[in-house]
Amino acid sequence: MSCYTRHLGDLLPPDPTPDDKRALDRAVRRVVDLSEADCPEVWAAVKERREDAGFAPAVLAVMKEH
Repeated sequence: MSCYTRHLGDLLPPDPTPDDKRALDRAVRRVVDLSEADCPEVWAAVKERREDAGFAPAVLAVMKEH
């Protein structure tokens, strides 16, 4: 599991399953356009965009697609 999903609990259901965390990881990687990157690189991109108003809605929209 990715190293950063624990920091994004607000984007997960109250009792997330491993599948929920994997879906979050896939969605985040898609939103930051780093699907093949290592975890630290993705986390760095997330930290840069985390405060953007469109970040969370974009991640949630991608999660709903799958």
